[in-house]
Amino acid sequence: MTDLELPERFADIKRLPSLPHDVHQVVKALSDDNLDYGRLATILAGHATISSRLIALANSAWFNNSSEPVTSLERTCLKLGLNIVRGVGIGLAVMKPFNVRDCRSFDIKRYWISTMLVAHAARALADELPSERGSEQLAQTVHTGGILHNIGLLCMADISPEETHQALRFKLGNPELDLNQALRKVLHTDYCEVGAHLTISWGIPEALVAIIRYHRNPAYTGNYWRHAAVVGAAAQMVGSLFDRKETWPVTAFDKLAISPACQAEMFADLQSQYLKTQELAKVLFR
Repeated sequence: MTDLELPERFADIKRLPSLPHDVHQVVKALSDDNLDYGRLATILAGHATISSRLIALANSAWFNNSSEPVTSLERTCLKLGLNIVRGVGIGLAVMKPFNVRDCRSFDIKRYWISTMLVAHAARALADELPSERGSEQLAQTVHTGGILHNIGLLCMADISPEETHQALRFKLGNPELDLNQALRKVLHTDYCEVGAHLTISWGIPEALVAIIRYHRNPAYTGNYWRHAAVVGAAAQMVGSLFDRKETWPVTAFDKLAISPACQAEMFADLQSQYLKTQELAKVLFR
């Protein structure tokens, strides 16, 4: 998966943000299928920024309807649940190495909402696959892949803030284009390629790299095609949600043998998750 031809600014590994060892460890630990609440609290105790945001989340109106404040990490984990703590924890951890403040059009809340919704939808889709039903490993991998699927956009906003700003503005003025088309127009690459290159340099597992690179490529038939197709289908559905459309491209769903009725049910669930995730983003990114 090293056959990428990138502009020099992205191809040069020395210019890429590095993943600090402690962040790599927390991502690895949070991705463990056998994680329990006690160990989860122990892992998070060493990460003050992530812990403080999770505690704030546990005390928000969405999760704490009592007058008693949540102050411990263990109670925070119990209140939020494993999937939310994992998702938010991994999402915040992988954002840590990037500085996107100079990219004027980059909306950190929108980015975070998108990653959380794609992760949520991907996990739900994995649970519905006839050939993979009950496979927790696939569900957890595509959930993490959903969080990471557009990490290349963070990298582009960090390394080339002005050009990425221009691409985002170009997309806004040309809604018929998808984001990668706008990025290619200005930066001659897209977030899938940059994200794959970045995560290869970080030593991220091959399945996740494949998801990042190929989730928008329906022609991909490699070892992880199912993983990529699940996240791609989830991303298309979330894209329709952001665009306020009631329909979505069905190619990936046909490939996965997901029925129209199941798709409609998942989209309805995403609509309710969208409102909730918007409120969570307000708490996390004040």
